[in-house]
Amino acid sequence: MKLRTLTYDYKLLKGDPMLMLSMGIPFILWAMMQFLVPWIMEVAMEQWDFDLSPYYIQTGTFFLMLVPMMMGMVYGFVLLDERDGGIITAISVTPTGKKGYLLLRMGIPITISFVFVLLFVLILHLSDFRNLFQLGLIALVISSQSLILLLFLGAFADNKVMGLAISKGFGILLLGPLLDYVLPSPFHWIGGYSPLFWASRAFLTPDDFQFWLYTGISILFHTLLLWILFRKFSARSD
Repeated sequence: MKLRTLTYDYKLLKGDPMLMLSMGIPFILWAMMQFLVPWIMEVAMEQWDFDLSPYYIQTGTFFLMLVPMMMGMVYGFVLLDERDGGIITAISVTPTGKKGYLLLRMGIPITISFVFVLLFVLILHLSDFRNLFQLGLIALVISSQSLILLLFLGAFADNKVMGLAISKGFGILLLGPLLDYVLPSPFHWIGGYSPLFWASRAFLTPDDFQFWLYTGISILFHTLLLWILFRKFSARSD
């Protein structure tokens, strides 16, 4: 079932250049971190004697947050296409049911995001986690951002045009970790409105207690949002 779904998704995405480009964003971000960012750091040091190396990890973490958002947008558009085509209605009367369909649709972007996030971290050496469990857990938390955007599109967008506008507006969540990076204490806590703020803090902290604290807050935040959006989407699709 999942293999057939992936084959169908590939055919669907192949016909939309914007979605295909969006699927390539993780590779573009990796190339920027691998080549462009080090070059900018070198130029800044040579030309202005300004050391940007302390911001390398923060830049990589910010890029990391973009990966699940792009996957959520792509599969949110797939969801809108299938709803417009009456596929969700047709599936609702099968043994799979509407909730089974939605769980499958949610499983694909979070799995892709999880793999990309892990590879991004390991290849670019963005973090030195003390064990693989912590790395896997925070990667899963970050990846769940894809589900928030997917369900938000499904719950509130009437079509792909509205979905594109909503996706752009979702960029406000990315301001959360940015405010944490640039604002002095205690003003940086303003960014706490965004679930990405807490995930970013958990990812960056070297302290075990703070890791579990921020990860716990992020899990609760994401779980609450996903529960609300899942119910909203289910009610709309009835």
